This record gives sequence, C-alpha cells and structure tokens, in this order.
Amino acid sequence: MELTYTVRGADGKEYGPVTLSQIGAWVQEGRLSAQQEVKRSDMEHWASAVDFTELQPLFASVASAPSTATPPAAAAASPATLRQLKSGGSWFYWIAALSLINSVAAFSESSWRFIIGLGATQVFDALGGRIGGGGKLVALALDLLAAGVFILFGVFGLKGHAWAFIVGMILFAVDGLVFIVVQDWLGVGFHCFVLYCLFRGFQACRVLKP
Repeated sequence: MELTYTVRGADGKEYGPVTLSQIGAWVQEGRLSAQQEVKRSDMEHWASAVDFTELQPLFASVASAPSTATPPAAAAASPATLRQLKSGGSWFYWIAALSLINSVAAFSESSWRFIIGLGATQVFDALGGRIGGGGKLVALALDLLAAGVFILFGVFGLKGHAWAFIVGMILFAVDGLVFIVVQDWLGVGFHCFVLYCLFRGFQACRVLKP
C-alpha cells in the first residue's frame, strides 16, 4: 500500500493524508518547509520534513533552482503577520466609515462627532453649513469623495500594496493638522494612534512583499 503523509501547519492544524507527489508539489510551491513537522502513515511520531530520506531530494532541488517561485518571506509568512496586515489595512475602512457618520450627523445638524473621523470632512461640513442650501450637498459630495479615497487605500492595502499605506499615512498625517490648528488635542492623539496602526500594517506588508 502506498505511503501517505500528514503535515502539521504553522496554524497547528493537520493537513493530509497526501501522497508523496502532493508533498513534492507543496515543497515546490513553498507551502512546506524543511523544518515543518510531518508524520508518515507507517510511523507513530512526528518528525521534521527534512529528516525523511525520500523528501530530502525535494528540498535540495528547490534550494538549487533559480529564484522564480514564491519569495521565501511570503511563503514563510506567519499568521501573526497576516493578522497585522489585516488589522492595519482595516483602519482605512474605519476612517472612511466614521468620517461619513460624522458628515451625516452634521447634515442633520446633530452636535456629536466621532474623534477618529477626518478633519477635512469636518471642515467641508462646517463650510457647507455656513453657506446653507446647496452648500450642504456640495460638502456631502466632498465627504463621499474623501471617504472613497480611503476605502481604496484599504482595498489595495489589504492586497499587500505598500504604496497604499504610504500615501494613506501621509494624507492622514496632513489631515491631523486640522486638529492641531483648532487645538483639539484628543483628535491629535487619536490620529497618532491610527497612524501607528497603519504603520504596523505597512511593516507587515513589507514582510509579505519585500
């Protein structure tokens, strides 16, 4: 009977049983590292993949092959790094959503606001309120445009595009100047916190796509 293999992933889950040819495909794709734990169907204990004689040529061929496959850093990305990227990128969505909620509140002449929202949209809302009439609609359109830009940053950031984090952080830092001008230090503090979260997402992006 053909021997099969079970692989213990970085997430602690077991994958398999699979055949030797499937194991070879995983090695070529960078999904199985030499130090990952593997159990063969005729064994009761786990061992590093490289300890299996029949698997050693597979790792040797990958090591000697030209670097055209998945980059090692991306292949070995840990779940923590992926969570860090997702956490950082999702802040773009929060910025957009809370800014729009602030704009709706301003449009309905409510006095409450979320601190994390964009300062620029609050400026648009204030100017629109002073102009009155069509001014509010123009302000709301500008708010939607600003929120849409940050939603796009979130989409591309979560796909691992570093430029989205860089440009997004620059624009959000510039937006924080509004709170400095009006001396809203709590808003400045939250901007700094969100910038830190975005930077963490950028760091994860660099690890995944060096």
